[in-house]
Formats: sequence, structure tokens, C-alpha cells
Amino acid sequence: MNGPERVVDLVACRVEFLPNGIVHTHFKDGLEVGPSDVQLMFDAIQDAGAGHKVLLLVSVGEGTTMSNEARAYASSEVSNALIAADAIVVRDFSHQLAANVFVRHHKPARPIRMFPDHASAMQWLEEQKHLIDRH
Repeated sequence: MNGPERVVDLVACRVEFLPNGIVHTHFKDGLEVGPSDVQLMFDAIQDAGAGHKVLLLVSVGEGTTMSNEARAYASSEVSNALIAADAIVVRDFSHQLAANVFVRHHKPARPIRMFPDHASAMQWLEEQKHLIDRH
């Protein structure tokens, strides 16, 4: 994986803009992520995106959770305008359960998959590039 082209370090997360329209957001350890944290992430993506959708790789630190309100906001129309597909790296069973709630209950209107590691998540995102072709 190539290094990031740009990095935005926010209170709750680090947003790395990778080549080819992929954005990696890593939520830091020991937090409860709220809607305002998700909004700041969206703002960073929008500022750097120049009006283009991105493919989002999400990873979460130890002990970090996301409030139900944050999950709802992360699956809203606002997010669908910015994100073409999500690959979520799940670190353990409890995180997998939370990610399942996001996917099944909030039902974002875009492809979302869960992965055990960054490499398989990145491979799947590479296969989703047709969603953001920038002709």
C-alpha cells in the first residue's frame, strides 16, 4: 500500500487520503465516537474530495465504540453523497457485532463489507473503483 497523499489528524480519528480515491479513517483508542466526530470526518473528506465520492477504509482502536446516533449519521444521505463504498476492518468479536448493527440496522445505501485485516479490505476497495471512476 502506498503512503498517504494527505493526512488530517482530528480529535477522534486520523483521516489518510490514499491514492486512487481511497480514504482510510482510523478512530483512536478509548473513545465513544459521536455524531460530531463523524461530521468532522465527513468535513475532512469533503474538503479534500473536490466533489468526488471516495472509497472508505475504516479501522477502530482498542476500546472505541460508536454511539447509535453516530452510526445513524454515518449511514445518512450526507454520508452517501461522500462515500461510494465502505470496508470495515473488525478487530474482535464485539467490534464485529457493532459493525453488523451498523450494516443491518442502519442500512447505508452503498456497498459495505467487513474484513479481518487491512490487506483484504484494500483488495476489495480496489475492486470497487468503478463506483468512483473519474472520467
